[in-house]
Amino acid sequence: MARQERGERTRRALLRAAAGEFARHGFAGTSLIRISRAADVTMGALTFHFAAKSDLAQEVEDWGILMTRQALPPRRRVAGVEDVTGFARTLVRLLEREVAVRAAARLAWDWNGTGANWYETWLALLHDRLGHVDDGLAALGPPQRVAALVLCAVAGTEVAVRLGAPGGPGGADPAVPVRAPMPWPPASHAPPEGR
Repeated sequence: MARQERGERTRRALLRAAAGEFARHGFAGTSLIRISRAADVTMGALTFHFAAKSDLAQEVEDWGILMTRQALPPRRRVAGVEDVTGFARTLVRLLEREVAVRAAARLAWDWNGTGANWYETWLALLHDRLGHVDDGLAALGPPQRVAALVLCAVAGTEVAVRLGAPGGPGGADPAVPVRAPMPWPPASHAPPEGR
């Protein structure tokens, strides 16, 4: 039993270390040696649990996606502005606080795992919510426009956190615009279709 518990602790330490390394350096910039050092385990222990870097990346990505799915507010029958704002704020908060989510977001840019990546996962959930909207949300424009605004806010936060720009894990807060009322431009200010 003690050996099994120790193995689980080692596996969790490797996943946390890998998440941190993938979040900071991406898939190509992360080595198994760097992960084993960050986890303070031997390469033998690492390769016992994970045969390849891609296996580690897949587990980290799956972990970040699971955390995201679990944290998002429940879907309502009809979505309003508050629902979409809450959705975006949840994603921003996760990027700020959860290394597995930051890693999953980073891996979406530079690694092709199996299944939908982090962005594809939450965008599909958002589009599902935007299928039935109230008058307040409909007044902001078509669902694609609302989804694009959320994507810009979330991707901007991800980049700010990654760069350590005002708002990275040790800096000021990159999500201030998302935490404040979302700056939804009125539909009347939307560019004409096709531009």
